[in-house]
Amino acid sequence: MAGRVQYQKVIKYLVTAECTEPLHIGSSSGEKEEVLIHPVENVPFLQASGIAGVFRSFYEKLYGCEDAGALFGSLKANEAGEEQESRVRFSDGTFRNPVLERRPRVAINKKTGTCDSSSIQGTDNVAGHRFTMEYIGAGAKVEFAVYLYDETQAEQLETIFSAMHRGALQLGGQKSNGCGCLSVDKLYRFSFDLTDSKGRKNWAEEDDLTLEKYEDLTECVCNKQVATEQYEITVCGKTENMLLVKSMAASLSEDGTSYSENVKNAKNDYIVPGSSLKGAIRSQMERIAKYLSKESMIETAFGKKGSPDDKGSAGCLYFHDAVIGNQKDNAKAALSHRIHIDKFTGGVFNGGLFSERNVFGKAELRISVKKREGVEAVCGLLLMALRDLAIGSMSIGGGYNIGKGFFEISELMIRTSDVTVAKIDFTSGTIADESSIVSRWMKAVNGTEEKHGV
Repeated sequence: MAGRVQYQKVIKYLVTAECTEPLHIGSSSGEKEEVLIHPVENVPFLQASGIAGVFRSFYEKLYGCEDAGALFGSLKANEAGEEQESRVRFSDGTFRNPVLERRPRVAINKKTGTCDSSSIQGTDNVAGHRFTMEYIGAGAKVEFAVYLYDETQAEQLETIFSAMHRGALQLGGQKSNGCGCLSVDKLYRFSFDLTDSKGRKNWAEEDDLTLEKYEDLTECVCNKQVATEQYEITVCGKTENMLLVKSMAASLSEDGTSYSENVKNAKNDYIVPGSSLKGAIRSQMERIAKYLSKESMIETAFGKKGSPDDKGSAGCLYFHDAVIGNQKDNAKAALSHRIHIDKFTGGVFNGGLFSERNVFGKAELRISVKKREGVEAVCGLLLMALRDLAIGSMSIGGGYNIGKGFFEISELMIRTSDVTVAKIDFTSGTIADESSIVSRWMKAVNGTEEKHGV
């Protein structure tokens, strides 16, 4: 039998959050790459259970499983044989005019480095593993409500809102590709005192209360510092020449020329998607790990796919979209015309002329690292790959054989809890590392690190 929640006050939070990265909530119907659509409203939405699950998971990290069970409920009976009923309730999240975007994805064969393929069961046909993912674009705003029936937990719950604002919480899928980060746009609070008649009247007519009667917590929550238990690595630089991560559809120029262009986000910025950045960095880290005989680090870094016999595991590296250059300048860039050459005859393939619009400009590549066992060695391996990017030993996107996708890196910064703890200046060749975090990471790759807590 569940223990009934006894309460005299109810605190209601009205939340408006903005997607700072694309958001993918998988659908149980239709194609698996589509986003979840509300069965009645016919628009994308966030399920209340999904929001509650993410909040509970982070709450456990901060305050422990026992306190999380007391607030969010527990199926495990207490000493009196009673189950713990939840003292917090979430509503579904509804979006304001979200912009949906589709991005091309491919599964890579690790042995060949090309697009993977497999035989179609019962036939001799072979299908490539190219697919598209649908996302709710960055900039979309979602609204939901939270009801708290235990006023003693208000401060802790508001800390979770602060953590969400700082990107420590991610909703939905594709988290390692940077998806699901939200920032608090508006947060309001109203406390219903059920011990007096006015409070009970307000509670009965809660939907009629105007925002002017709520307390605005937005500034307080957004400015609150929260220990996020993760590193943030930012790489600043610019494209050395041109860059192209192809979108899934061709475009037409004013004279009717068909051309390929770079992937754009919902704001029409030209980007390197988090998935593309992850793919390039992973490939380089795998090469380095193989040379050092440290292949086991790759699983810690990028996780392991589940199977019927193994539930798999999540990695500790999370890659974010990177905007490339200025939107207007890139939109006006001249088309690049190329031809397909037959390697056997040396001639041009029939219909082999094609055009591209490449992008260029400044960029910030961001990578989040969740702290856990073995993370320091992974960070050292990641720094090696980023060094290779800085010295031109690797590229991002297509066309590396004709000089595309290379970067001129100026600096790399390492932050934890909004504090810069190390900086590598590639222009001057200097390292500011008073906390010795860079040297510690590099020692960890070789297995010579001292014991440090994460």
